[in-house]
Order: sequence, then C-alpha cells, then structure tokens
Amino acid sequence: MNRKPSLPPSKMPDVGTTIFTEMTALAQAHGALNVAQGFPDLPTPVALRKAATDAMEDGHNQYAPMPGNKALRTWIAEVHHAGAGYCSDTEITVGAGASSVLYAAMTAMLQPGDEVVMQEPGYDLYAPVAELNFAKVVRVPLDDDQALPQAVGARTRIVVLNSPHNPTGKVLTADQLDRLADALEGTDAWVLSDEVYGPMVHDGREAPVPWRHPKLRNRTLVAGSFGKLFHATGWKIGWIAAPAELTRELRKVHQYDVFSTGAPFQQALALYLVTEDAQTHLRELGPIYQAKRDRLLQGLEGTAFTWQPAEGGYFQVLNVSNHLLPGETDRDLALRWTRDHGIATIPMGAFGQVEPSVRVCFAKEDRTIDEAVAKLRAIPTTSAAAAVPSQSSTSSNSPTQDTLRVVALQADLHWQDPEANRTSFSAKLDEVLQEEAADLMLLPEMFTTGFSMDTGKAEPLDAEGQGVTRKWMQYVAQKHGVALGGTVAVRDSEGEAWNRFWLATPEGDVHTYDKRHLFHLAGEGKHYRAGTERVEVTWRGWRLLLQTCYDLRFPGFVRNHGPEPYDAVLYLANWPAPRSAAWRTLLQARAIENQCFVAGVNRAGTDGSGHHYAGDSLLVDMAGNILADAGGAGSPAVLRATWHKSELTAFRTSLPFLQDADRFGIR
Repeated sequence: MNRKPSLPPSKMPDVGTTIFTEMTALAQAHGALNVAQGFPDLPTPVALRKAATDAMEDGHNQYAPMPGNKALRTWIAEVHHAGAGYCSDTEITVGAGASSVLYAAMTAMLQPGDEVVMQEPGYDLYAPVAELNFAKVVRVPLDDDQALPQAVGARTRIVVLNSPHNPTGKVLTADQLDRLADALEGTDAWVLSDEVYGPMVHDGREAPVPWRHPKLRNRTLVAGSFGKLFHATGWKIGWIAAPAELTRELRKVHQYDVFSTGAPFQQALALYLVTEDAQTHLRELGPIYQAKRDRLLQGLEGTAFTWQPAEGGYFQVLNVSNHLLPGETDRDLALRWTRDHGIATIPMGAFGQVEPSVRVCFAKEDRTIDEAVAKLRAIPTTSAAAAVPSQSSTSSNSPTQDTLRVVALQADLHWQDPEANRTSFSAKLDEVLQEEAADLMLLPEMFTTGFSMDTGKAEPLDAEGQGVTRKWMQYVAQKHGVALGGTVAVRDSEGEAWNRFWLATPEGDVHTYDKRHLFHLAGEGKHYRAGTERVEVTWRGWRLLLQTCYDLRFPGFVRNHGPEPYDAVLYLANWPAPRSAAWRTLLQARAIENQCFVAGVNRAGTDGSGHHYAGDSLLVDMAGNILADAGGAGSPAVLRATWHKSELTAFRTSLPFLQDADRFGIR
C-alpha cells in the first residue's frame, strides 16, 4: 500500500499569507476601493513603456546577465549612488524587486544565533527571512531614537534601516545615523538599508543615507526599487549595492534564487534613465507625492481620525481609536471596513504598531484619493472606542464578561537583560496563546531584570511615563487581545526609581500601581521609592486589585471593604524559595478572608544575586481552593484557570462575610 509521506515540520510555523494579499483579495471580492496594498494607480511614463516594447522587438527576451544589465548597473552606481564610489561590476546586483536581493543578502550573511536588529512597526519581510536563517530578531520601537544603537551587541550581524519608512513614512535624521555609527564601531555588524521609497521625501527635509556616511559606507548594503520609482511595481526590478566582498557572497544565493529577471524591462530602464524625461520624473516624484499626501489629509480635516503627516514615501497612518467597536482590533476594523464600507486599508497591527491604526496608500490618482476621503468620512465613529491610553485606574469602555480566562507565566529571568526577557516572553506568549486563548496574562515581578537593586539598570521613562517595556506591553496586549500585567524596575524623568506594576489592556489603557511595601531586608527601600495609593482596575466588568510581592504580608492593605468589593487580587512576585510555605499559605488566606479570586505569579530559577526561587505560582478561588499549581521545582510553568463572576457572586451571597468585616483605613 502506497503511504503518502508526512510533511516535515514547518520552518515558518507562524507565517501565513501576508496581510497585503489578504486585504487585496477581500477588496476584489467585495468590490472595495483598494488603498491597502502599496501599488500606484498612476501611469508608468509613456516613454518608458515604449522603451520596453522596443526592447522586446529588439530581441532582449532571453536571460539577462546574472548580476543585471550592465548599462543599468552603471546608472545605479554612477548616478543614483553618485559619490559613493560603487563599482558597477563588483558592487551592484539587479534582482526581481528589492525583496529578492534583500533575501539573498540576508541569507548569505546570517548564521544560526546571529542577531538582526529591526524597528517596529516595520515592513514584514525582514523578520521571516532572519528566522528562516535561524537568526534571532531583536525588535526595538521605531519612535525611540536611543533604542536602535542600544540594541547593538556582540552577536549583532545586521541592523535594518528603512527610510522613508514603510508603513509610517518616517525619515532618518543625521543624528540617528551618527549614534548608530558610534554604536557599530568595532563590531562585525552590517547596515541593511532598505531605500525603495528613496526620493519621496516631503516638506523640504533632509534625507541622510548610510552609504554616504563616512563611518557607515563600508558596512552598508542599500536596496532600491525601479517599480516604486516609475509606478511599475509589476515589473519587479530592484537592486542592491554592497561592498565587493559581500556582493560575491550574496550573488551565490541570487544565482540559485531568481538568477536574473525581466531582460526587456532592464534594457528599457537602461535606455530611459539617461533621458531628460526620466530625470524630470525623478525630480518631481517627491513633490507629487507630497501634494497627494496633503490632498488626503486636507480631505480628512475635521474628522475623528488623528495622524502624524508622513515625512516621506507614499503611505499615511491614520489612528482609528475613535472608530473601533468594543473588543475590536485594527485588523477586525480593516476587515469590517472592506466588507461594510467599501474601502480596503492595511491594519497597523500587521507591522507591530501599538495604537490601533490603519495604513492608507496615497500613490493614487486624485480621483482615487477623493473617493477614499469620501468613504473614510462616511464611516461613523463609535462611542465605545473613544478611550485614550491612560495610566488611570478608572474603567475602560470594554464589554462586561462573566468569565475571565487567566494565564500565569512562571519563568526563569535573564538577569538585568530587558531585551532578552522581552524577546523570551514574546515568543512564549505567542506559543501559549496559539495553544489556547486567554483574557488575562500575568508575568512575574521585575520581569525585565529580575529583582535587581541596581537602579542603573532600571528602565528610563520620559516625562509622560512612557518607556520601551510599557510600549511593548501595549503592543502585546493589542496584538493578542489580552490584558497583560507585569512589574518593571523603572526610573522616571526626575531620576526616581520605582517598582511599577503595569496592566495593559487591548483597549489601549495602561493602569499603574507603584509597590507600596518595599522589601527592606534586601535593601529595596534604599533604592526605590514606595507608592502610596492602592489601585483597583475595572476591566470587562471585573474589579482587579494590583499588588506586588511583599504586599502579600500586609492584610490591612488588601482588605476587601470597599462599597464595591473587588473580584480578584493579582500578586506578582520574586518570592524566594526559603519562604515558599508562607507564600502559598498567604495567597490562600487572602482569597479566603477577602472572598475573591487570587493569582500569585512568582519567578523560577536563580537570580544574579544567588537567590533561588522555587516558583509555587498559584491560581486560587474565593474559597481558598487551588485551581492551578506550578509546584516548587523551580522550573518555568504555565498555569491556566477560568474564573466565573457568577460563581463569585453566588458564593458571596450564600456566605455574606464581607458585610460583617471591620471598616478601617491605612495610614
């Protein structure tokens, strides 16, 4: 009997059809206006189209040279990259769009264990190619100028730059390049500069590039696209310029990947680019797209959309917070808009953006832009979506639900290494939530550093209390549609250090509690400020009390004597193994005396100070019964339990002990 062979394990288990393909197909199915995928509906220059037909008639219909048409490579080296000193024979390679040569370059360069540093949100090509080559992706927030150079380390092989940026339209500054150059000095890291939107820079701003930077030229690869420049994305002609020794390696991959591409199109470009018509087109490209951006944004003035005008490229990001239905993500919204309102956009969640937003392509004829404006203006706002991210503990406009699916992640932490911990938790959260959905995800105390008294390692915050980890938590919460809790060692803009509990919700809220009871036995009180407020959060109809580690020993602070009793208390801890019995006992005691659900999430393993943690994370019900128990083996664990509000209400009704409790305050 012939047996069909089983498939090997997927090398890319988390990668599906791209959002661009999905939204374009949906637009076609529903007859929607497509401002999603980044293709222009502007005409390809007439003279260039004629040059292509002439090239076919002249016999340029067989394989082009593997490195690319020689005359075309000469123009790229001597005109587009004028002043950089590239050799057209040994340092320029033409491929099937910029994507193919970016793939060839990354595949040639990366070894297992190498790190690729990229900014988020970002174009969705770089990370899958890195992971396919068993490299580690290190993501940093795009809007943090310090994050990129700070992420460079001994294992960094590639730092990806994309300017003008897809999807946000941001343009690099000279200061950013200088800081990156300083960070890269003495390392073996390369800069991969994706410049497919190169000349499209708006508002008269400068657009510095790494291949002109004296410290970066010899460690930079730069990719470009003729499809983007001449409204001919279907031709798929792009290039990469790189130092000769690296070009030799990437061509080894290129020759077995696409080998060569579009001989008549390459010949047409080579002939057309030397004409005055081509030079006029390239000079006018930036101003044309700036005018189209302005036409779009002027048309949306007075609406509930908010935005930062694109600095370059042909995409504009629109914040859609005021248009979300309750519990809806920006992806859900984009699908709904395509089906119900006849306009297809790209949800920014596909790029890793934090705030709910969509990307709109304005590389369109004016009539297309005007039609997009009319459709966008006609979409009603939703009152339930007007919430603005806040540190307040007040209720967010989120739907009430009877059940709360709770997951506690007991983990060994990388000592004083926030990026490694965020990366580890990102992967674990993806894995856990792929297995089974959840509503509330909880991480241990000081999950980015371990219980460190070195406040020099505390995460710096800006004047508004924002930092890398808070943004990461917002991103994760919105990506997965969960509330995410964890405490972080932070240092505010005035230099004060805090052990800060953040609860980020998928609605965009971030609630804050600063640990009140500092553990003086370990010197915490000498290094961190104590909080003063007790913080209860109402989310999806559940009242949650936020607590941190040592708070567990002080029952007065947690006493459930308010006019509206809270439903659950969340303890996040680094509770050492020698006192595990107290930890377990007190968690159950807090549940019993306050008639509430309790989550106690501890870390595992041994920290950099030599303290061992047995774990013993618990999820407990209102009667003190243990619903999930990680045990005391000191190993990472995932705990799950579903809490039922109706069961809690029935329990309190049958045993109304809270009504008889003493009423007192804390001072």
